[in-house]
Formats: sequence, C-alpha cells, structure tokens
Amino acid sequence: MEIVKLYELPMLTSNLYQEPSITIHNMNIAIELMGGDVDNKNKRVKLIFKNVLCHMHTSERFTKKMLNAYDTVVEIKNSYWLKELKKLNERDFQFWFPRHFAVYLDGIGMYQFIAKNYEVIEYE
Repeated sequence: MEIVKLYELPMLTSNLYQEPSITIHNMNIAIELMGGDVDNKNKRVKLIFKNVLCHMHTSERFTKKMLNAYDTVVEIKNSYWLKELKKLNERDFQFWFPRHFAVYLDGIGMYQFIAKNYEVIEYE
C-alpha cells in the first residue's frame, strides 16, 4: 500500500463554516466545503469523485488510520479494498481501472471512494 498526496484543501477543516454539503448525481459524489484558511480568509472548494463504484464514511471516533489524509485528498495505491474488488470481478475492474481516494475532515471523519478519477473546483 502506497499513499500519494494529491490535493491539499485550501481551508482548515477545523474552521469550516458549516457541515460539508454532499451530493450524489449519477455515479459522481461531490463534497462542497466552505471555511477559513490559516489567515481566516474565506475559501470554498468542491471535490468531485467521478464514476464512484464504492464509498464509505467513518466517524472520527472510529477512524483507525488517517492515512495522511487530514485536510488532504490522497490516493491509496494497491489498497486492500482495491485488491478485494479486483478478486470479486476482475473483468469489470479492468474496464473501470478504479482508484482508491480518501480525505479526512476534522470533526467529521474519513471519506473514502473507489472511483475512476476526481476533480477539484476552487471558487473565488
């Protein structure tokens, strides 16, 4: 298992102005966050996980490992979850070439996604 940092959130999730907004549309799941950065400047970002095959949320009280995902989107390469899915259906696994993403939000917990890709939209 290898953890690769992909994107650091522009705000501190310990300084969110409201709960994250989560929307599911077709096979995409978006998490929208609004909060203050280290200088308390307003920041807003939307993380969109595309072609999601599986997802999981774990409360902060039950998150065993943070996987270097605190306020950061990471990719977990060769994860146990990916290996398990490949064993279940290798043909579809080869079609989707899914990746394992995670992000940990302070006070909220860990979100994990098995998805084809992700996108970040930063708002002014």
